[in-house]
Amino acid sequence: MTIATWNVNGIRARGTAFQHWVHAQKPDILCLQEIKAHSEQIPEALRELTGYRSRWHGSRTGRSGVSIHLREALGECEFTIPHFDQETRVLQARVAGIVVINIYTPLGQKSYAQKLDFLHALVYYVDALRYDHERVVLCGDFNVAHTDQDIHPALYEENMLCARTEERDILDDLSKRGLTDLFRHHHPNDARAYSWWPYYGGARARNIGWRIDYILADAPLAQASRTCRIQREEASSDHSPVVAELDLSALRGGRH
Repeated sequence: MTIATWNVNGIRARGTAFQHWVHAQKPDILCLQEIKAHSEQIPEALRELTGYRSRWHGSRTGRSGVSIHLREALGECEFTIPHFDQETRVLQARVAGIVVINIYTPLGQKSYAQKLDFLHALVYYVDALRYDHERVVLCGDFNVAHTDQDIHPALYEENMLCARTEERDILDDLSKRGLTDLFRHHHPNDARAYSWWPYYGGARARNIGWRIDYILADAPLAQASRTCRIQREEASSDHSPVVAELDLSALRGGRH
């Protein structure tokens, strides 16, 4: 099973590149963030993605928005909007025995308290799922660099937004709930791996960026993961896709 997450920074602006990428990669589960459109505003060729069951969760305001796309071959699925959703930022899918949660965390510039409230609510929500022994994948744009390793030194400032202790502690809390950062699981010492780059100053070409896009998975799924990489070569957005491959045949028994 291939799981991908990608902040497309406007699906209508990214339409052609998005279709080419999906055709080439064929992910089984695809989570998008910052789609910036209501489903009725999205061209039909994108909205009805061939071979996928799709749920678009966006607003007409052109802000935020998320979506999940599941290959039809995965079988029955159920889409829901978790109760802590704000500004069309959270969407969930249940498929193949896995609960997939897609999030686009507020940046926090306008309201830092809102951002922390959102992330704390996420932790409580994951708690409930883990209490029910669900298998969980949590992915999206967290707008948090977990450690200094995830920020290029040229962009780092003391107490800067998206790298404050309170924000990072919440990612630690998710780890304590049994969720593993799959990229770090496979690349523990890669100190120059980023998923977002500023548009200015040739930052992407110089690889001066942040890692703020994650795929987190519970312990059995993390053990079943074979790879996780950032596809830096896909440069149509200011973010690049993060893609993980899981060998579900490696799982044994029921839910953990």
